[in-house]
Amino acid sequence: MFHYISCGLKNIWLKNGYTTINTAYGDSTSIHNIEGLHKAIGLFLVNNKPKLTGSELRFLRKELDLSQTNLASLLGVSESSVRAWENNRSKSSPAEKMLRLLYQEKVHGHKDINILLERISQLNRDAHQSKIWLEETTSGWRQAA
Repeated sequence: MFHYISCGLKNIWLKNGYTTINTAYGDSTSIHNIEGLHKAIGLFLVNNKPKLTGSELRFLRKELDLSQTNLASLLGVSESSVRAWENNRSKSSPAEKMLRLLYQEKVHGHKDINILLERISQLNRDAHQSKIWLEETTSGWRQAA
């Protein structure tokens, strides 16, 4: 049995699906099909856990590729609220329901939800750009190509 804690959850144990190799630096473990494993963990959480812990909320948020800021914006709450939920400092019942729904829809391939989540994730990555390029055209100013 392998205690899989790299996902941020302390209660995940693998019966198989991994390979352990002895190296000069100690044992090294390789997980087979990590995307499939994370999908199985996420589906277990949304379908079987009556109450999610902060670390489980964080796991789902990360699997949705959302930053705390993006999730807060999506839910209409402050980033500090998301942080408090993930650190078990406040209740997150409405957020839990929304995360469960978003995760299930993403996993089951709901096109509109996936487009929305990809757009939000891209916005988070684009926020780190330091320059905004604009150009004047005959019809006015616009973002440069």
